[in-house]
Amino acid sequence: MRPNESQSARILVVDDDAVVRRMLSDTLGRAGYAVAPASSTTEALRVAADEEPALAIVDLVLPDGDGIELLGQLRAAWPTLPALVVTAYVEPRSIVEAMRRGAHDYLSKPLDPDVLLSACRAALARRPAMKAPARPTELPIVGASAETARLRETLSRLARTRAGGVLIVGDAGVGKTWLAGALHAGSHRHHAPCLLLDCGRAFAPAVALFGADGNGGLLTAAAGGTLILDDVERLAPDVQAALLDWLEKNRGAAPLVVGLTTRAAADGPLVAWLGRARVPVPSLCERTGDILPLARHFLTQAGALHERTFAGFTPDAEHRLLGHGWPGNVRELQETIARIADGLAGGVVRGEQLALATPGPAPAWMPIGDPRPLKDIEDAYIDHVITLAGGNKTRAAQLLGIARETLRTRMIARNAESHVSGGRTA
Repeated sequence: MRPNESQSARILVVDDDAVVRRMLSDTLGRAGYAVAPASSTTEALRVAADEEPALAIVDLVLPDGDGIELLGQLRAAWPTLPALVVTAYVEPRSIVEAMRRGAHDYLSKPLDPDVLLSACRAALARRPAMKAPARPTELPIVGASAETARLRETLSRLARTRAGGVLIVGDAGVGKTWLAGALHAGSHRHHAPCLLLDCGRAFAPAVALFGADGNGGLLTAAAGGTLILDDVERLAPDVQAALLDWLEKNRGAAPLVVGLTTRAAADGPLVAWLGRARVPVPSLCERTGDILPLARHFLTQAGALHERTFAGFTPDAEHRLLGHGWPGNVRELQETIARIADGLAGGVVRGEQLALATPGPAPAWMPIGDPRPLKDIEDAYIDHVITLAGGNKTRAAQLLGIARETLRTRMIARNAESHVSGGRTA
């Protein structure tokens, strides 16, 4: 074997016999392979879910199922996964079925180390060259606040894993569905369907999920992709339990399930399971650094929809947007911009064209009183972000979405202006 032949090849070894499992692990480990051992079907699916194996070696007889069924589940998740089956009793019918499920060869016990390694090389050689799926380097989440930067980091990390479920918690209108869609778009599942079920309005959620005969529905339609469950806590406890059972039995082909809820204290077996990966989303009034980027994004969207060209907002309009409380969160902002854009021919949106309700309380960083120049507001927000970053300018620049040198230049220019102003006053 060439020195780098097995580099990064991770082999899943499934056998309930601890002696055989250790022998396989030691032999493969000495040959340079990374080994992921498992003693049962359940453990194998859990181990494999963390990272796709390069090869699976599966015993035909397992304590909680048989190797043929496990092989089918693994191949459902990774159709090109090569596999070897191990058996103490060569039974032709089982061997044929294993080959039909995708096994490349079978090995009889007791195992010969040289034969084992030779079979592994042959199986790995047949494996198609792995191509990393093309996907965005950054999740399509609009916003410049520190809170949104943390959300982007959290969801990016979840997108890189093979998490089975995620719970997104936040007030109505904060953008939970949007974030769930971004999670799907930035993950390895992006090529598969992303489907949504409104659990609070569905007439028969169990039928919608499992199908009329228990062998279809949204769970099957979203296989390999993502299923978003809005108001997930509205599912009856028995439906939640049935869904958990289905996910366990179909782990290899099950979609990522993303639950959305406005209730921080939502309960139920499925909600508790999803809550192991919990993503809280602050209200828009708590992440005011997102208001202007979102408003510009929605204005661009509206322009494309109506085939009009908008050039952004005047300083007065931006000040009004920043000073509004947005009790309806991102949804209210989107609807407001869409309504305004619908009545304009294009150009710049002015302050008087924004029909907003009474402003809510100004955020802590915003200068209070009469309208101020936009530059003053930007400077105050920069100071606010630097404080959130603990004085770390590099981190603050990342949160602001600008280069550190740009932030440094801005601070130097502001300090110079302050000194000149101070000198003139004196």
